[in-house]
Amino acid sequence: MEPILLLHGALGSAAQMARIADTLQPHFKVCILNFAGHGGRQIPETPFSIELFAGEVIRFMAAEGLEKINIFGYSMGGYVGMYLAKHFPAKLGCLITLATRFEWDEAIAANEVNKLDPVKAELKVPAFAESLRQLHAPEDW
Repeated sequence: MEPILLLHGALGSAAQMARIADTLQPHFKVCILNFAGHGGRQIPETPFSIELFAGEVIRFMAAEGLEKINIFGYSMGGYVGMYLAKHFPAKLGCLITLATRFEWDEAIAANEVNKLDPVKAELKVPAFAESLRQLHAPEDW
């Protein structure tokens, strides 16, 4: 069976990929991982970056004995997949992305960063903030 790795988005975790994994399970060897600082994994000393997360995928593949893998990447997970396609093309089969934004400029980036303010999130969308707290526990969301 061909392997497929499901990569979550910036605010997400591997747990959010469970339903997709269940659907794909009969057709693929489904792999899921939590990026550092996500889904309860320790926040790394190194700042978050696509390169950092891509390195985690490469190490995961080595640990699992996978020479080549298909990737489904949601949002940030799609960026990780594209980074791998550019820098490690021999390791990638198919790449599927969903909700991976291709257009960025300073104004768009500032707007997205503004949405990530935890104080504002707790005031405006407390249920969402609480879900993030639970999703990333015991680490600070």
